[in-house]
Amino acid sequence: MIEGHQWIDSDTALAEACQQWRQAGQLAMDTEFVRTETYFAQLGLIQIGLEERVWLIDPLAITDWQPLASLLEDERVIKIFHSLSEDAEVLLNGTGARVAPVFDTQIAASLLGHDVQMGFARLVEAEFGVNLPKDVTRSDWLKRPLEPEQCAYAAADVYWLERLYQTLAPRLREQDRFDWVLEDSNRIARDSLPPEPEHYYHKLRGAWKLKGGRLLCLKRLAEWRETEARERNVNRARVLSDAEVIQIAQTMPHNKAAVARLKGLHPRKVRQFGDAIARIVVESDQASREEWPERLPGPLPADQAELFRGVKSRVSQIADRVDVPAEVLARRKQLEQLVRSGCYTGDYRMPEMMTGWRHDLVAEPLMAYLTEQRDETDE
Repeated sequence: MIEGHQWIDSDTALAEACQQWRQAGQLAMDTEFVRTETYFAQLGLIQIGLEERVWLIDPLAITDWQPLASLLEDERVIKIFHSLSEDAEVLLNGTGARVAPVFDTQIAASLLGHDVQMGFARLVEAEFGVNLPKDVTRSDWLKRPLEPEQCAYAAADVYWLERLYQTLAPRLREQDRFDWVLEDSNRIARDSLPPEPEHYYHKLRGAWKLKGGRLLCLKRLAEWRETEARERNVNRARVLSDAEVIQIAQTMPHNKAAVARLKGLHPRKVRQFGDAIARIVVESDQASREEWPERLPGPLPADQAELFRGVKSRVSQIADRVDVPAEVLARRKQLEQLVRSGCYTGDYRMPEMMTGWRHDLVAEPLMAYLTEQRDETDE
C-alpha cells in the first residue's frame, strides 16, 4: 500500500526527480486543476507514481518546466493516465509539451470488456474491490497549503493507476491488444486541444439548420467568441453561450439596440460586446455567396438512415465476436460520416479513426458490406 508521498516544490527538485523518472519504462500520471471561470485550466497539482512511490509536484512553485517537458515527450517512457484528454491539454498549456507515448487505462478497460468511458473509481473497485474517496474531487486545488485529505486523494490516484497498468497490460498483451491501446491513447493526446477558432462552429448544436449568410454569421461569431475568450482567459459563456451564438445567427440583429432585445442576453454582454456582435452580423449579411460556408450535415435522410442501420449492425456483430463494446470499434458520428461520404457516388471514404488496428477488423468488413449494397442498388 501507499505510504506517504514526496512533495516537489522547486526547480532543482523537479530536475533531479525527472532524471530519475526517465530511467523507468513507464510512469503513472495525473493532474488536478481548476476550470470554472477561465478559458485555460489552472494547473493545481501534478502527480507521479512509480513502483509504489508517489511524488506531488506543486506547479505554483515551478518556473522551469523544461525537465518535465522533456520527460513528457520522451518516447522511451510510457505515461499512464486515465481519461487523458484533459490532462494532455492541461500539461501542454502548462509545460509546452505534447505528452507521448501514453497509455489510457479507460481505453484499456474498454478493450477488455469493461464499459466504455468507465470512471477511475469504478474501475479500481471492479478490478481490486477498493472504494476510493470522491469527496475532494472538486475542491480548490489552487489554495496553499493543500489539505491532508487532498494530498492523500491525489497520491492514491496515481498509486492505483500504476496498479491498474500492472494488471491490465498483461491481459492486453495476451490478446494482442496492447498496441491498440497505445494507438488510441496517442491519438486522443494528439487531438486533445480545442479546435481552431474558425472551425468551432462545427461543434454547435443545431448549426446544421443554418445556411447562407446566417451560417457565415454563426461561423464568424463562434470564431470571434473563441478568440475573445482566449485573449481574456475567461469561460466562453462569459462572452456568449452556445445558445446565444445560435440565437444571434438566427435573428441577425443589425445594431446594438437590436442585440439588447435578444431574449435572455445579459445587459453586461450587450454593453461589452454589443457593437462587435452587430458588426459581425452586418458584415455577414452583406457578404457575397462565395464567402458562405458549406452547409453542415444534418440528420441522415431515410435512404441513408437505412444504410446506416446496416453498417451499425455489422459493427455490433464484430463487437460481439471480439467481446468489446461496439462504440469502441466505431462511434455513431464516424459511421454517419462513412455513410455520407459515398451515399451519392458510391465512393466511400473511411474516417481517420478507421485506420490502424481497426482497418482489418472493422474497415474492411464495412467496405465489403457497402460495396455489396451499392452493387445491389445498381442492378
